[in-house]
Amino acid sequence: MIIRGKALLFAVICICVAMTVPEIMGKALFLPVTGRLYTRTREYPEVVYVPNYTEGPYLAARSAVLIEATTGTVVYGKNEHMRMHPASTTKIMTALLAIELGDTESTVIVSGNAASIPGSSLWLKKGQEIKLGDLIRGTMLRSGNDGCVAIAEHIAGREGNFVRMMNLKARKLGAMNTRFANPHGLTDPNHYSTAFDLALMARYGLKYPLFADIVSTREAEVTLTQGEFKEKRKLANTNWLLWSFEGADGVKTGTTAAAGYCLVASATRRGVQFISVVLDSDARWSDSARLLSYGFDRFHVMTFAEKGRTLVKTQVKGGMAPEVSVMAEDDMRIVVPRDLAHLIEEKIVLDEPLIAPVVSGQTVGRLVIMFDKDELAGVDLVAEESVAKLTLPRLIMRKLEDTVRRPRLRRISENCGGEWLWGFMKA
Repeated sequence: MIIRGKALLFAVICICVAMTVPEIMGKALFLPVTGRLYTRTREYPEVVYVPNYTEGPYLAARSAVLIEATTGTVVYGKNEHMRMHPASTTKIMTALLAIELGDTESTVIVSGNAASIPGSSLWLKKGQEIKLGDLIRGTMLRSGNDGCVAIAEHIAGREGNFVRMMNLKARKLGAMNTRFANPHGLTDPNHYSTAFDLALMARYGLKYPLFADIVSTREAEVTLTQGEFKEKRKLANTNWLLWSFEGADGVKTGTTAAAGYCLVASATRRGVQFISVVLDSDARWSDSARLLSYGFDRFHVMTFAEKGRTLVKTQVKGGMAPEVSVMAEDDMRIVVPRDLAHLIEEKIVLDEPLIAPVVSGQTVGRLVIMFDKDELAGVDLVAEESVAKLTLPRLIMRKLEDTVRRPRLRRISENCGGEWLWGFMKA
């Protein structure tokens, strides 16, 4: 077969295009895209994901997540919504409810049912007495299953009642892929959670000073009483990250055959706290350390406004005062990848002209944070104080004051530099 010149040229062009287009497309697909990459979930709870949040360090964990504690921003996720066995990380919720609903100074009497629970234990005996505060601490440090049942019975009368309360609290926190069947985490087909849900629970718990203190404690001593006999026990935390990672301050380990090795961890450096969760990981310590280091190294928290602090002042037309201080209605903090910080801008948009009367707390504008020209977040700006409408007597007084002040200023200006200075003052 003879190929004519035009046909040959056309074939060559087609081959070149076929070879070049995939290369161009491949490069285009992997170009760093920045616009509109902050994403926000529509369902409850509303959560913000940073750009490219699925990219990060290599982890052995089957499921993992990393969030910034103050804002709740997800900076890394790997199968974070996959339902999995949570093992003893379940105890985060048990401790939360005990702190919220119980009196830490009250006395817990250990039942035979609680003392018989298998697995990791505080070695409780039927009839022993212990303060609820000590029991919570011991349960979280040593991961005692027996302590969890004793807490549940003390708070709710029966373990089943307490479990229902755990599930209700999980829903309130937005942990929609969580279901508890017991307060300790022993394997049950109807007992599951996710890395994301556990991060929500830990973040909520860390807002309580007592919870934060307990989960950051390396060693503690608790007292058990039975009749006349008192026993003091020293307990060490099962979270070895507290000894090995700078700034580590929580939260809870978990291990069962079904769940594998799990860890909910937290660390704080320079006022910024990250919470990591790794589930079913053969390297939970290094996975957690790698995740937390990734958070501190790659991200920082930008503070644009703090509730109660003046941002700007704006003029008030026809008011008893010429201007009013303006503050944000709430804090405005955003987690920003360090290499994309240059794409963040802030805009203050004020209602102008602002006409008196102005009421304290009145919305007078908005602070808008832009990411690569798209609106990322915003907060209302409000007046810090009230400004009454200018009254006629006060208006007359102002005019009189101006009338008296201007000749005086003119004399001073003439003494200091002449007519040009007076003209400047009038302007």
